[in-house]
Amino acid sequence: MQLIKKYKRKFTLVIFSIFIVWHVLAITIGSSLGKNVISNNLVEAYGYYLTILHRYSTWHFYSPNPGLGSILSYDAISHSGESERYPLTQARRKLNHTYFRYTNFYYYLFHYPDSAAERGYDKSVAKYLCGLHKDKDISEIKFSLRYQKPFSHLDYQNGKRALDEEFLGDEKVFGPFSCV
Repeated sequence: MQLIKKYKRKFTLVIFSIFIVWHVLAITIGSSLGKNVISNNLVEAYGYYLTILHRYSTWHFYSPNPGLGSILSYDAISHSGESERYPLTQARRKLNHTYFRYTNFYYYLFHYPDSAAERGYDKSVAKYLCGLHKDKDISEIKFSLRYQKPFSHLDYQNGKRALDEEFLGDEKVFGPFSCV
């Protein structure tokens, strides 16, 4: 009985060690896609594993090929014509009553902009934001969406950041939405 426990522990350690080696190789290969022939050939063996780990897509932060970012903000315009810009990308807790309003608005604005207006998400968010600025005598809200331009690791090494002004493209404006 003692002998079985001894080999069972060793077998478990060997299996665990093999898994760690497999995982480290997958992460290494996933981060070097397209850089050499060997890693591209090994992707066939690791493809499903990389997909499960979300390492083989453009929409995860640690992906080897991340997508471009964007900034969504809004301008609160007072009755006197003064405008102040606020980021709309504030973190929302899932239990906050505004969480679904913002997530639906983001989703439809990025994927189906016409549908966002059709469903009234833009008006709903604008009405809520007007309520946040009651003390500032706001007359209208405008949403502003700017997409990131390509950004390289050399730019980062030179002290630039991905959402600096020079890496932001043209501005799309949605609105105005009246607060009255």
